[in-house]
Amino acid sequence: MSEIRQNPITGEWVVIAPERAKRGANTALRAAPAEIPNFLAACPFCPGNEAMSEEQFRVDGVKGGWSVRSVVNKFSVLSPTGDVVDPGCVPAGAMRVNGVGLHEVLVESPHHNATMALYPVPHLRRVLEAFQNRFLGFYSDPRVRHVIIFKNQGADAGASQQHPHSQIVGLPVVPGQVVDRLERSRRFFESTGQCLACSVLANELVQGCRIVAENSGYVAFIPHAALSPYHLWIFPKSHLPCFSGALQPARLAEILHVVLAKIHGMLNNPPFNLVIRSLGPEETDASHFHWYVAIVPRVNKRAGFELGTGMYINPSSPESCAQALREYSPDPEDA
Repeated sequence: MSEIRQNPITGEWVVIAPERAKRGANTALRAAPAEIPNFLAACPFCPGNEAMSEEQFRVDGVKGGWSVRSVVNKFSVLSPTGDVVDPGCVPAGAMRVNGVGLHEVLVESPHHNATMALYPVPHLRRVLEAFQNRFLGFYSDPRVRHVIIFKNQGADAGASQQHPHSQIVGLPVVPGQVVDRLERSRRFFESTGQCLACSVLANELVQGCRIVAENSGYVAFIPHAALSPYHLWIFPKSHLPCFSGALQPARLAEILHVVLAKIHGMLNNPPFNLVIRSLGPEETDASHFHWYVAIVPRVNKRAGFELGTGMYINPSSPESCAQALREYSPDPEDA
């Protein structure tokens, strides 16, 4: 029988319907992607083409050159110049501000055919530290009220460039989804005196059935009401409201390496989205919020039911997905 579960952190309702998997549609494993070259002369992110982008930050390579770069997004969703003001002439009850803010592309590797799931742990740590640098840099701009770090891997996840990269956007407003989640966590804290995410994490560690991996600093688990198959969260074990505080990049790189290698091997290198959800470094009311990483393999698609209800149908059991990932051992050459 199907179940309808609610995620306490997001408030989203999900129909857990494993019987739907028998249709053999969205959750079928993908064919292996075509081979990608190590270098592409026309790629704006490959070495030798640095003049095609406006560099903001770089990490030097261990053997010369660079290993990670952050550049201004040429197709930014926001304008880097201007003020956050209301341009006027809006419908009654509506709000509007100028679309000013920051948008960068973090080029994760000089190799065109690299993939985050197979980065060595030291390189993954460099990428995370670059995230942290740009995150703090964005928040130093007084126009920025919220920063989102995200990765789209594969065309089905929204990537428009093959070269491995992530994106960082500094918005002049706090998105409604973030406001809603902050309000949920605030209400829980006011009624219990506890962080909602810490409470969820403690429960997951006791039950154990949805844990995928853990180390001394982080826990990776599939939420009780996961929106889709293998949708996974990574929480720091310590209560931390901001991604930039006490990051423990080595521990985060280790668990990301383990989890992404499992997803890559078991699901045959699927497209996925990765998002870092965090408050800013100067948030004063942060006792109720806990930052985390979300990873969503794109093995399922939204359709009319999801669009019409705001609910999701997950044709898999979070517990069985977690067990499968937990027990899967990647090829040692990949891991």
